Amino acid sequence: MATGLDHILFLDKAGKVNAMGDDTFGQCGTGGEGRTATAPFFEARIRRPKLIKMPAEKKVSKVICGFRHSLAITTDGQIYGWGYNNQL
Repeated sequence: MATGLDHILFLDKAGKVNAMGDDTFGQCGTGGEGRTATAPFFEARIRRPKLIKMPAEKKVSKVICGFRHSLAITTDGQIYGWGYNNQL
């Protein structure tokens, strides 16, 4: 389990990741469709744990949350990230 500013990630025994909480910046992994890249940002909340879509063959070994972003490290050492990214 890992927590960010206002979101949380849960890692189960099968290596699947669930998230809930503030998803305004995509930190709960629901995707960027319909989100604005500039202010004003509209609050989005995930009120029940939601499975994050990862490649089917990937098993996650560790989850990490930042202020408004999330990371997952797979058993084969790959890193996946999502959420607020204004440093393009």
